[in-house]
Amino acid sequence: MASTNTVICGVCESQHTTTNADYWCPECDEGLCSPCLKHHSASKSSRNHEVISVDNYKQLPPSITNISQHCQQHDRKFQNYCPQHESVCCPLCIQSNHAECVGILSLENVIQTAKTSVLLESLDQNLKDIKINIERVVKDRKQNVIEIQKQGQKFHDEIKQVRKNINEHLDNLEQQILQDLYAAETKVKSQTEDLLGKLDDNAENVNSMENNILTIKDNASDLQTFLWSKMIESEIKKMKYSCSLYTTMKVCGRWT
Repeated sequence: MASTNTVICGVCESQHTTTNADYWCPECDEGLCSPCLKHHSASKSSRNHEVISVDNYKQLPPSITNISQHCQQHDRKFQNYCPQHESVCCPLCIQSNHAECVGILSLENVIQTAKTSVLLESLDQNLKDIKINIERVVKDRKQNVIEIQKQGQKFHDEIKQVRKNINEHLDNLEQQILQDLYAAETKVKSQTEDLLGKLDDNAENVNSMENNILTIKDNASDLQTFLWSKMIESEIKKMKYSCSLYTTMKVCGRWT
């Protein structure tokens, strides 16, 4: 019976003795110590069995060592092969499951060329082809990842450039607006200063006229008062019109 690390001699175990096996018989599906190997090799039923060392047996993958050479249903050793069902069978299997099958073969004859068969070579070649295809797909997918990364970096750079262009445009627009604003501010300031100067002049004229009215009332003749009043009336109309115009322009925000 085989364990993960240690293989026990099956013959000794059947005699309630635990002995480490030195060899393994695939056909008997059990381990053999060196003394039991001598009896195994001498026995007529097992002298033709191909025995391997336990070290070589341990190198076999589980998918191989787990293959049973005995029928689980009937507890008999597989002796035949049914090509129709592509399955191994024991004598009882033939009676119960393959009675109608034609061309039942001896398993011993079938497996004689198993290691040199075209099927094994075909399987080996198919595995190599699959491996090549896997490597090709892996290489192609990795290249795709590289291309995607390159495209992502390209888009990122383009977005950064667009953002840079937008920022430059906004900076230029801001500069132009500030320049226009400064020019408009300077213009309005100049116009306002001119207006204030004119208003100061008008205010002085108004004060002068008010003083003149008092003087005229006390000292001028009636004719002088009438003629001066008519002359000043026209001047006052002009001043009132100017004040009204300036007020309208200020309310509308049109100091032009």
